[in-house]
Amino acid sequence: MADNSKVGWGEKIGYGVSGTATTLVWSTIGGFLTYFYTDVFGLSVAAMTTIFMVSRVWDMVADFLMGLVADRTRTRWGKFRPWLLWASVPFGVITVLTFVTPAWGPIGKIVYASVTYMLLMTLYTICVVPQNSLQGVMSDDPQERTRITSVCGVLGGIGGLISAACCLPLVKYFGQGNEAIGFQWTIGLFAVVATILYLITFFTVRERVQPPKQQHSSVWVDIKDLLQNKPWLLAFITILIAALASACRGSVQMYFFKYNLHDVDLTTLFRSIGVVVGLVGAMATPLVGRWLGKARGLGICVFVVGVSAMLMYFARPDRLWVAYVSTVLCEFFGMIVIIMFFAMLGDTADYNEWRHGRRATGIIYAAGSVALKTGFAFGGLIMGGILGAFGYQANVEQTARSLCGISLAATLVPGLLFCLAAVPMLFYPLNSAKLEEIKLELERRRGQAE
Repeated sequence: MADNSKVGWGEKIGYGVSGTATTLVWSTIGGFLTYFYTDVFGLSVAAMTTIFMVSRVWDMVADFLMGLVADRTRTRWGKFRPWLLWASVPFGVITVLTFVTPAWGPIGKIVYASVTYMLLMTLYTICVVPQNSLQGVMSDDPQERTRITSVCGVLGGIGGLISAACCLPLVKYFGQGNEAIGFQWTIGLFAVVATILYLITFFTVRERVQPPKQQHSSVWVDIKDLLQNKPWLLAFITILIAALASACRGSVQMYFFKYNLHDVDLTTLFRSIGVVVGLVGAMATPLVGRWLGKARGLGICVFVVGVSAMLMYFARPDRLWVAYVSTVLCEFFGMIVIIMFFAMLGDTADYNEWRHGRRATGIIYAAGSVALKTGFAFGGLIMGGILGAFGYQANVEQTARSLCGISLAATLVPGLLFCLAAVPMLFYPLNSAKLEEIKLELERRRGQAE
C-alpha cells in the first residue's frame, strides 16, 4: 500500500503559496474594503452593511454548492486542484473591478458595489473551497496535516504582512493624493501576484487520499453525514463565533486608530506587527497541537484572544503600549486558532469516513468556509449597527458618543465573543488517541480494498 502520510517540503511550500495568495487578497478586503466603501467610494454605512449581508447570504449557499461540486469533480488532476487553474484569473479580474470607482450617482454606485462584491465572493469561493480542501487529501496523517496547514499559515502570513505593510503606502504612492486611483493600482498588483501563486499550487501539489472505491453517496447523504458529525459541528460553532468576533474587531480597527487614537497610520504599523507575530504563531502551532491536543489548544488560544482583545479598550494615545500588548497576544494566539481549525477539518473528514464509510472532504471544508463567512458577514452587521447606533459620520470630528461606539465595536464586543467561542471545545471528542485509532482503522480498510 502506498505511503500517503508524508509530504515533501517542496510540495508543502507549493501548497503554502496558495495561502499567500488568499491572505494577500482577503486581508486587503477584510482590512480596507469597509474604509474604501465609506470614505473613498462614498457609500453610507447602511448601504455598505446591506450589500455585505445580501451578498453573504448567496455566498453561504455558494460555499455548500462548491463543496458538493468539488467532491463530484473527476479530472486527471484530481477533484480540487483543477479549480485553481480554472478560477484564478477570473478571481484576479473581479478583485480589481471591486475597487474601481465609477463616477455614477448614489443608486448606480450601490448597484455597482453590490454586483462586483457578489461576484468577488463567488469567485473567492470557487478558488478557496478547493484550495482549503486540498489540506484534507494531501496526507492521511493528522499530524502531517497540521504541519501542512502550519506551512500554509506561515506563508499566508507573508501575504497578510504584504497587505498590512504595503497597502496604504502603495495607495499613497500610486494615488499621489487620489485614494481611488491608489487603491485600484494597488489591488491590481496584489491580484496579479495572487493569480500566479494559485497557479503554482496547481502545478506542485498531489491529491493522495481518495474516497473509498465502493462509495456511493448523494447530496442528501453528504448533508446528513455532515449534520451527524459531532466533531465537525463543534468546530463549526467555535469558528463561527470566532469569525464573528474577528470581523467586528478587524473591520473597525482602522476607525479606532483614526478617531480614538488620532493616527490612522497606526493601522499599517499594528497590522504589520500583528502579521509578523502571527507568523511566529503559525510556526508554533504544531508544537501547541502536540502539547495540548488540537481541541484543547484551540479552546485555550481563542479564550486568550478574547481577553487580549478586551485589553485594547484601555489603549489611549498616551498609552500605546496597551495596544501593542493587545495586538501581539491577539495575533499570535489568533493564528494558532485558525490553523488548528483547518487542521481539525481534515480530522472530521477522517471521522466521517471511519463512522459512515463515506468521505466528502469538499463539503466539510466548504462548510468550514461557511462558518467563517457567516461570522464575517454578521460581524460586519454588528459593526455597522453599532457605528450607526452611536452616530458615526465619515470624515468628520467624532462625538464622544460615536467614539464610544467605535471603541466598543473594536474591543469589548469581539473580546466577549472570542471567550464564548472557547466553550464548544470543552465537548470535542477527537483527542490524539482517538485520531490514531481512526487513522489505523482507515489504513486497514484501504489496504483491504487494494
